[in-house]
Amino acid sequence: MHPGVVIEVVEAGHWTTVQDRGRPSLERFGIPPGGAADWYAAAVANRIVGNPQGAALLECTASGPTLRFDADAVVALTGGHSTGAANWQPIGIARGASLTIGTIAPGLRSYIAVRGGIDVPLVLGSRSFCQRGTFGGGFGRPLQRGDRLAVGRLGEYEPLAAPWPESHRLPARGPWEVHVIPGPQLDAFAEDALQRLTTTACRVTPAIDRMGLRLATPGLRLQPQEIVTVPMTAGAIQVTPSGGLIVLHVDHQSTGGYPVIATVISADLPLLAQARPGDTVRFRSVDQAEAVRAWRRLTGWLELDP
Repeated sequence: MHPGVVIEVVEAGHWTTVQDRGRPSLERFGIPPGGAADWYAAAVANRIVGNPQGAALLECTASGPTLRFDADAVVALTGGHSTGAANWQPIGIARGASLTIGTIAPGLRSYIAVRGGIDVPLVLGSRSFCQRGTFGGGFGRPLQRGDRLAVGRLGEYEPLAAPWPESHRLPARGPWEVHVIPGPQLDAFAEDALQRLTTTACRVTPAIDRMGLRLATPGLRLQPQEIVTVPMTAGAIQVTPSGGLIVLHVDHQSTGGYPVIATVISADLPLLAQARPGDTVRFRSVDQAEAVRAWRRLTGWLELDP
């Protein structure tokens, strides 16, 4: 642990949790993969302060916390725009000073990385809070006023000297164009179902959390056939018997009984992590090769010197 660096939660914000890369290897045991909902913004925040990309950090939803630092620290804010401080660049915090995030908009989620990482106990190989299982994240719950967080050991890398380039940042406001590949149960739908899905404007409803998003689809009635329960993955677009859409996200259940018409590519999951109720989402179909290129583009940005 980095001696003397302790963060006190003065105000918690709407829903602030500790996250890292999650537990992707445990889905076969029914454990959600979890981790940062906007994996790219989280990785960039860590990169800015000189942490490994998978170091634990804070994920803030809708509004962020006020944090008091007991020692000098370097932090970075990425993702949705935080009104309380500069975004996408290293910020020096003096001993005894506070950082206030405030309302997050545009976007829905912001990430706070602290040089050294948030040092809470590992649970099943990760420091991430799991919403479905209510474990991890240091407390088994979102942060509350009065919580204290230790900071880990400093790594070998120094913080970046300049802001993260705007050309390497993802959009923070809708409307959202989200790329999908055909789903494993596409045959359960009418022949033109995917084409109808990709020409329909969907609206994000208030039913949104780390488990998934419900989308309203005016005029779209896909009427799928029933299927047996099958494994699920983040990005799976389930179609309910009434024709509604559920897009699963990082804390999704491991199996499901609604057929999956399409799957959001991994490179676009960060976009859905920033979508707010009322936003418009349009899906665009791509092939596997294009999905891989999109993934490599983002991971390549993380390896470059800005």
